[in-house]
Amino acid sequence: MLTDQDRKDIVHSWRLVVPIADTAADLFYGRLFELKPEYRKLFSSDMARQKGKLVTMLSFIVKSMDWLADEWQDDVEPEQDLALVVLAMGRRHHDLYHIPDESYGDVGAALLWTLEQGLGDAFTPELRASWTTLYGTLATTMKMGARASKVKMDLGQVA
Repeated sequence: MLTDQDRKDIVHSWRLVVPIADTAADLFYGRLFELKPEYRKLFSSDMARQKGKLVTMLSFIVKSMDWLADEWQDDVEPEQDLALVVLAMGRRHHDLYHIPDESYGDVGAALLWTLEQGLGDAFTPELRASWTTLYGTLATTMKMGARASKVKMDLGQVA
Protein backbone atom coordinates (compact mmCIF):
# COMPACT_ATOMS: atom_id res chain seq x y z
CA MET A 1 0.00 0.00 0.00
CA LEU A 2 1.24 3.47 -0.82
CA THR A 3 1.74 5.83 2.09
CA ASP A 4 1.11 9.57 1.95
CA GLN A 5 4.88 10.03 1.71
CA ASP A 6 5.11 7.55 -1.18
CA ARG A 7 2.44 9.46 -3.06
CA LYS A 8 4.15 12.81 -2.43
CA ASP A 9 7.49 11.39 -3.57
CA ILE A 10 5.97 9.94 -6.74
CA VAL A 11 4.29 13.24 -7.60
CA HIS A 12 7.47 15.22 -6.94
CA SER A 13 9.63 12.85 -8.97
CA TRP A 14 7.19 12.91 -11.89
CA ARG A 15 7.44 16.69 -11.96
CA LEU A 16 11.16 16.19 -12.58
CA VAL A 17 10.43 13.75 -15.42
CA VAL A 18 7.88 15.92 -17.25
CA PRO A 19 10.48 18.29 -18.79
CA ILE A 20 12.31 15.27 -20.23
CA ALA A 21 9.18 13.23 -21.02
CA ASP A 22 10.10 12.62 -24.68
CA THR A 23 13.55 11.41 -23.71
CA ALA A 24 12.08 9.28 -20.92
CA ALA A 25 9.67 7.63 -23.37
CA ASP A 26 12.57 6.94 -25.76
CA LEU A 27 14.57 5.45 -22.89
CA PHE A 28 11.64 3.33 -21.75
CA TYR A 29 10.88 1.74 -25.11
CA GLY A 30 14.57 1.39 -25.94
CA ARG A 31 15.10 -0.50 -22.69
CA LEU A 32 11.96 -2.59 -23.10
CA PHE A 33 13.00 -3.70 -26.58
CA GLU A 34 16.53 -4.34 -25.33
CA LEU A 35 15.15 -6.62 -22.60
CA LYS A 36 12.60 -8.28 -24.89
CA PRO A 37 13.23 -7.65 -28.61
CA GLU A 38 10.22 -9.80 -29.46
CA TYR A 39 7.93 -7.17 -27.90
CA ARG A 40 8.69 -4.75 -30.74
CA LYS A 41 6.25 -6.61 -32.99
CA LEU A 42 3.44 -5.86 -30.52
CA PHE A 43 3.63 -2.17 -31.43
CA SER A 44 2.80 -0.29 -34.59
CA SER A 45 5.48 1.56 -36.47
CA ASP A 46 4.07 4.84 -35.08
CA MET A 47 6.10 4.86 -31.87
CA ALA A 48 5.66 8.63 -31.45
CA ARG A 49 1.97 8.06 -30.81
CA GLN A 50 2.72 5.17 -28.48
CA LYS A 51 5.25 7.23 -26.53
CA GLY A 52 2.65 9.97 -26.15
CA LYS A 53 0.16 7.44 -24.79
CA LEU A 54 2.73 6.24 -22.25
CA VAL A 55 3.43 9.74 -20.96
CA THR A 56 -0.27 10.64 -20.90
CA MET A 57 -1.17 7.52 -18.93
CA LEU A 58 1.68 7.98 -16.45
CA SER A 59 0.64 11.62 -16.00
CA PHE A 60 -2.95 10.52 -15.32
CA ILE A 61 -1.76 7.93 -12.80
CA VAL A 62 0.53 10.38 -11.01
CA LYS A 63 -2.22 13.01 -10.95
CA SER A 64 -4.35 10.56 -9.00
CA MET A 65 -1.53 10.25 -6.45
CA ASP A 66 -1.86 13.97 -5.77
CA TRP A 67 -5.36 13.75 -4.29
CA LEU A 68 -5.79 14.65 -0.66
CA ALA A 69 -6.67 11.71 1.61
CA ASP A 70 -10.28 12.86 2.07
CA GLU A 71 -10.75 13.19 -1.71
CA TRP A 72 -10.21 9.46 -2.23
CA GLN A 73 -13.80 8.83 -1.16
CA ASP A 74 -15.33 11.43 -3.47
CA ASP A 75 -17.39 10.32 -6.44
CA VAL A 76 -15.54 10.78 -9.71
CA GLU A 77 -16.51 10.34 -13.32
CA PRO A 78 -15.68 6.84 -14.62
CA GLU A 79 -13.07 8.20 -17.04
CA GLN A 80 -11.30 9.87 -14.11
CA ASP A 81 -11.47 6.83 -11.80
CA LEU A 82 -7.97 5.38 -11.68
CA ALA A 83 -9.11 1.85 -10.85
CA LEU A 84 -11.67 1.73 -13.65
CA VAL A 85 -9.25 3.21 -16.18
CA VAL A 86 -6.50 0.75 -15.27
CA LEU A 87 -8.90 -2.24 -15.31
CA ALA A 88 -10.07 -1.18 -18.78
CA MET A 89 -6.47 -0.73 -19.91
CA GLY A 90 -5.73 -4.29 -18.77
CA ARG A 91 -8.74 -5.56 -20.68
CA ARG A 92 -7.63 -3.71 -23.84
CA HIS A 93 -4.07 -4.98 -23.51
CA HIS A 94 -5.46 -8.51 -23.32
CA ASP A 95 -8.21 -8.32 -25.94
CA LEU A 96 -6.65 -6.07 -28.55
CA TYR A 97 -2.91 -6.51 -28.13
CA HIS A 98 -2.72 -10.03 -26.63
CA ILE A 99 -0.22 -8.91 -23.98
CA PRO A 100 0.85 -11.89 -21.84
CA ASP A 101 0.87 -11.61 -18.05
CA GLU A 102 4.60 -12.31 -17.94
CA SER A 103 5.31 -9.08 -19.83
CA TYR A 104 4.38 -6.95 -16.82
CA GLY A 105 7.67 -7.77 -15.09
CA ASP A 106 9.69 -6.60 -18.08
CA VAL A 107 7.64 -3.43 -18.41
CA GLY A 108 8.15 -2.69 -14.71
CA ALA A 109 11.89 -3.26 -15.04
CA ALA A 110 12.03 -0.90 -18.03
CA LEU A 111 10.02 1.75 -16.17
CA LEU A 112 12.23 1.63 -13.07
CA TRP A 113 15.38 1.70 -15.20
CA THR A 114 14.02 4.71 -17.10
CA LEU A 115 13.26 6.57 -13.90
CA GLU A 116 16.72 5.77 -12.59
CA GLN A 117 18.34 7.08 -15.77
CA GLY A 118 16.18 10.19 -15.92
CA LEU A 119 16.30 11.13 -12.24
CA GLY A 120 19.88 10.10 -11.45
CA ASP A 121 20.74 10.59 -7.78
CA ALA A 122 17.19 11.77 -7.05
CA PHE A 123 16.03 8.19 -7.66
CA THR A 124 16.75 7.08 -4.10
CA PRO A 125 16.09 3.57 -2.79
CA GLU A 126 12.99 4.95 -1.05
CA LEU A 127 11.70 6.47 -4.29
CA ARG A 128 12.42 3.23 -6.13
CA ALA A 129 10.36 1.38 -3.49
CA SER A 130 7.48 3.85 -3.93
CA TRP A 131 7.44 3.49 -7.71
CA THR A 132 7.79 -0.28 -7.39
CA THR A 133 4.74 -0.43 -5.13
CA LEU A 134 2.76 1.81 -7.48
CA TYR A 135 3.71 -0.21 -10.55
CA GLY A 136 2.95 -3.50 -8.78
CA THR A 137 -0.53 -2.25 -7.91
CA LEU A 138 -1.13 -1.06 -11.47
CA ALA A 139 0.11 -4.34 -12.99
CA THR A 140 -2.08 -6.39 -10.65
CA THR A 141 -5.10 -4.25 -11.52
CA MET A 142 -4.41 -4.57 -15.25
CA LYS A 143 -4.14 -8.34 -14.89
CA MET A 144 -7.50 -8.31 -13.08
CA GLY A 145 -8.99 -6.46 -16.06
CA ALA A 146 -7.50 -9.06 -18.42
CA ARG A 147 -8.85 -11.93 -16.31
CA ALA A 148 -12.30 -10.37 -16.20
CA SER A 149 -12.21 -10.21 -19.98
CA LYS A 150 -11.15 -13.88 -20.17
CA VAL A 151 -14.01 -14.88 -17.87
CA LYS A 152 -16.48 -12.90 -19.95
CA MET A 153 -15.22 -14.61 -23.12
CA ASP A 154 -15.37 -18.03 -21.45
CA LEU A 155 -18.93 -17.39 -20.27
CA GLY A 156 -19.87 -16.31 -23.78
CA GLN A 157 -18.55 -19.61 -25.15
CA VAL A 158 -20.60 -21.58 -22.61
CA ALA A 159 -23.87 -19.85 -23.52
